[in-house]
Amino acid sequence: MQFEHKRVTRWVAGTSLLASTAIIISLLRLRIPYPLLPFLSFDLAEIPSVLALLVLDFKSASTVALIHWLTLNLGRPFHAIIGPLMKLIAVISMLIGFRLVLSRSREVTKNKIVAMTMLGSLTRVGIMSLVTFLIYYVLFPETYLPTSEKILKNIFGLEVGSEITIALIIVVLTAFFNLLHVPLSLIPASSVYFVYKKIFR
Repeated sequence: MQFEHKRVTRWVAGTSLLASTAIIISLLRLRIPYPLLPFLSFDLAEIPSVLALLVLDFKSASTVALIHWLTLNLGRPFHAIIGPLMKLIAVISMLIGFRLVLSRSREVTKNKIVAMTMLGSLTRVGIMSLVTFLIYYVLFPETYLPTSEKILKNIFGLEVGSEITIALIIVVLTAFFNLLHVPLSLIPASSVYFVYKKIFR
């Protein structure tokens, strides 16, 4: 009973701390611009969710991502509803890939980090490519396609007349963004995790 109480207390404290860290990172605007699409940026606030998975479990990681998502919907200095929702789906899809690697054993090794990078990239890029296409071409084309057309013209000098072509180009550029974001989130989190393990082993 006492052990279970300590475990729950540790889980709640760790999840709360990491969720707070994600919120602070967002408040400090610790992001790296993605030059190919100016409305995207590499968000360091994803790192606490990944660290929660490594140190605690998938439920904790998802909770951190969910709390971060709720905060992003509060307004300035945050974003409109679609942006935070896309962020939440991206993080959860990536965490699912990571979890699949850790499903047989919770022990995190360097080989598993490589496997997590590969599978996390597969799940995140696959799911986000589908979601991006649905939002840009199926659900809200009148909102997103005109802006995307201007971006493709201004940044790449592309004159694209077909709506489906515009949507597919955005999907490809977004997929590359999500591919790069996986190691950017996993490598710092795993580095902190290995330090944590050395201290508390």
